[in-house]
Amino acid sequence: MSNEPSKQKTVYSIIDIETTGGHKNGNKITEIAIINFDGEKIIEEWSSLINPERNIPKAITYLTGIDNQMVAKAPKFFEVAKKIVQMTEGNVFVAHNVFFDYNFIKHEFADLGYKYQREKLCTVRLARKSLPGHKSYSLGKICQDLGIEIEARHRALGDAKATVELFKHIQKVSPHQVNEIISDEGKKISLPPKLSRAVYDSIPVTPGVYYFYDESGELLYVGKAKELKKRISSHFRPDMKRKKDIELKNKVAHVDYKEMGSEVAALLFECHEIKKLRPPYNRAMNRTRFPYRLVLQKRQSGEFVINLTKTIDEDTHMTFASRLIAEKARDALYRAVLGFNYGSLNFDQARCNIIDKLGVDHYNSMLEKVFTKNLSESVDYEIELPGRHNMEKCVIQIRKRNPVKIIFQSDEDCESIDLHSDQDMMRILSSCFQKFKIKKLFLTENFQ
Repeated sequence: MSNEPSKQKTVYSIIDIETTGGHKNGNKITEIAIINFDGEKIIEEWSSLINPERNIPKAITYLTGIDNQMVAKAPKFFEVAKKIVQMTEGNVFVAHNVFFDYNFIKHEFADLGYKYQREKLCTVRLARKSLPGHKSYSLGKICQDLGIEIEARHRALGDAKATVELFKHIQKVSPHQVNEIISDEGKKISLPPKLSRAVYDSIPVTPGVYYFYDESGELLYVGKAKELKKRISSHFRPDMKRKKDIELKNKVAHVDYKEMGSEVAALLFECHEIKKLRPPYNRAMNRTRFPYRLVLQKRQSGEFVINLTKTIDEDTHMTFASRLIAEKARDALYRAVLGFNYGSLNFDQARCNIIDKLGVDHYNSMLEKVFTKNLSESVDYEIELPGRHNMEKCVIQIRKRNPVKIIFQSDEDCESIDLHSDQDMMRILSSCFQKFKIKKLFLTENFQ
């Protein structure tokens, strides 16, 4: 008799959720179903309505049949969280369009302060690889093509049961495809030899700043990320070619991070940390990151125009990360003087009309006033951004065009971070206003 231990079967937690809307930010789960399948048979099944603690839109009720009355007495997510963890522990998280279900659940756990991490498998991807030629791979259409009946479409348990049947069908026609895709996912990264898998698995997918350390605890590198896990993974690709990238990867023995709630806050804090800590593998903050500037110049004919230039004059010229962003800012300044109905192609004609009507001196005065206002160093203000969880907000305080403080505020806590203010910080903030369309701007009389 062989003394070798038998290989443990992979268990697949096949999951479906219903929600109040299509994006995890600002929406909540209203129903969940989990079916644990060992590749041959269903070994556990559970489903529950969930009280989202907010209104369910009529369009969602029309689609799913779930209304406010149905969930009024249902458990809240925190009341079923332990059940979800226990049922999926050590299993592969499977769903049709897995990133939707996985990210929603992960987001709900993040709001509770818990980092939910599971290996993922998408039956949409599996179906495309194993069952080519279908016009649509939506759950309803692919099941219809295969003759799989869905008992209750757009209800969590009905869709989860249909996904189980689809998964069985894929296993039957392409038995090696599941293992190949799981193997492919593992090949996308090659962890540094000194880095613990447990440390890597604990990294969240939220915006933040991350730190690489060597085995002696010395800081190697600081970076920012819209999604920490995804960005950090990019440093550990097996196909890296640059000698410096490979050298950094092989030195990494520990990864730390700080969640920031938004990419804007992460950008500013990354700049602050690089200036403060000076990691050896970070390139010096380079002014060419913001090479485009706007300058007010006078034509030979006497009228002012706003030109885009690469002239470096930090004290007087607005700076931008790209030509497109600089052009949008220039157009906005022109519209403030010439009228918001004009497009960039009509600015010359509009300028001539105003000069004919008001005179060149009056026009120059108006444009100079608008331009100078945007360069003013006397205005203090703050912007409000998403916090690191639903009960928190992030406030960035700006003084004389420089971000000076990041504050995370909630009913229970307040964390304040003083920022290193310089021209790079000012440029990053200016670029963020264009790139991220920050709208919430609150003037304040005094900063604490």
